[in-house]
Amino acid sequence: MVTRSAIQSLAPQICPQCSGENTFAITGKHIECRRCGYVHRHANGARQTTDEAVLDTAPNHDEPTYSGRIAERPDFQAGFGWLRLKDVDAWASAAFETAQDAIHRKDWDEALNALYRAVDNQRDFVEAHLWIAYVTADPDEREDRLSTVLSYQPNHADAIRELMVLRGELTPGEAGALQDPYMEPQTRSAGGAVGLETDNVRCPQCNAANMAMDAATGLVTCGSCGYVDRSAGAGGTGSGTLTKALLKRRAQPVKWVVGEHLLACESCGAQRTIPARKLAHECPFCASNHVIKRDVLDSFQQPDGVVPFQVNRSAAKEAIKAKLGNWWERFKGWFNDNTLDRAALTPAYLPYWVFDATVEVRRTITRSNQANQYDRNRQTLTQVPAYQSYVVPDAMHNVMVCGVNSPERLLTNRLGKFRLDKVRAYSPKLLTRVVAEIYQIDFDEASLKARSTIAREMRAKHGTSSEYGASVSVFPSVQAMTFQLVLMPVWISTLHERDGDVRTALVNGQTGHVVLNKPRKPRRV
Repeated sequence: MVTRSAIQSLAPQICPQCSGENTFAITGKHIECRRCGYVHRHANGARQTTDEAVLDTAPNHDEPTYSGRIAERPDFQAGFGWLRLKDVDAWASAAFETAQDAIHRKDWDEALNALYRAVDNQRDFVEAHLWIAYVTADPDEREDRLSTVLSYQPNHADAIRELMVLRGELTPGEAGALQDPYMEPQTRSAGGAVGLETDNVRCPQCNAANMAMDAATGLVTCGSCGYVDRSAGAGGTGSGTLTKALLKRRAQPVKWVVGEHLLACESCGAQRTIPARKLAHECPFCASNHVIKRDVLDSFQQPDGVVPFQVNRSAAKEAIKAKLGNWWERFKGWFNDNTLDRAALTPAYLPYWVFDATVEVRRTITRSNQANQYDRNRQTLTQVPAYQSYVVPDAMHNVMVCGVNSPERLLTNRLGKFRLDKVRAYSPKLLTRVVAEIYQIDFDEASLKARSTIAREMRAKHGTSSEYGASVSVFPSVQAMTFQLVLMPVWISTLHERDGDVRTALVNGQTGHVVLNKPRKPRRV
């Protein structure tokens, strides 16, 4: 018998196919990389031990192993999970039970025929559609059935996983790792500056590092020769399904925490260490514009869109002056000298996660006593039940969660909404001459904040009743959620007052709305 320790000792530390570190796991009777699906095999010609001979029976992952009928799939077990059926037609249920028996006997033709009879009797029989996808050997039929499942249940994790494998969005090794409900990526610190792949944005006509977005037209223009790049930002923005992104994230063996990036300037050869939160950087030696595409650990994702500035510098200054000149600020000046001594104003793009969600709201009305409702058309009284519960479909769009912790969340939450009608597809050229941040709050954490916002809005919307003596309970449930990462325009100002206090002012770069934090004494180092 091959022991776990004997097999584990044969696994290499680095995967030779994807260079993943400590990604091998025991799957059945072979050692497989959880990231790319590579199966570890020993060098040809080496003497084999009994343990090695067992390993040679592992399937060759040069051929697809996650496709074909379930009998050929390494992840299939007889107890895959037959659910107790509710609200299923009697004839459909009988056909489904026949399919169960045929699958346990590995009679695939009979199983398929029975499953087809089940969905013919009941078109919304989700489990039957799913098992047709498991049993059939036709990839087109499998994709069609999985898509049908998702049309009824958009968050069906098994169907999403199978469809991702079918479309090449998950490797067989990653899909196998997801079968373990306790599988979670291991969080690791990079432990030093991480190398970068960047775009050195220059004018394609004169090669000058003087490209910038024109605030009036929204087009990227060269300040040296006047060349206008009309291709930057053209096209639409994309969005991803949250469940797919979470599955992909959970299948990864390691989640890297990066503190610093190592930026090598392609123009002058200078190397600098920059904070990991910076998405765009200007070389202090040659003024080249560098926009980060990725780091060697793939620790972050690129934005999907950019909302251009519509408020220029002078308008932002005037908006801050108006805010400081209101009656409340003048009143506070009676007690503290909040007269402005100096200020710095910087344009920046802050990352926001933008979520769209479909919601089912269960609304339960409880009446204090049996009530009668007057029907004006029939001029009759109808008895209304004391307890009534029903489901209302609803949706929320453009739920925004700021992806940075600095500026502080109390300020960014009060900046107001950004309109996405002006959003442009992300292009590194749109970030020249403007500070841009990489998100610190990832999409999984941001989705929890978005769900909290959605629940609060749904309770406010559906939690009232015009009936006297009736109380309403609302239980919102998010059915499906999509998201995208959009860079929003913000003017950031640091205000220094005469009494030594420091304040931060943020100006919404699209609407001109201003928010201020409380005055604070600067920290002494």
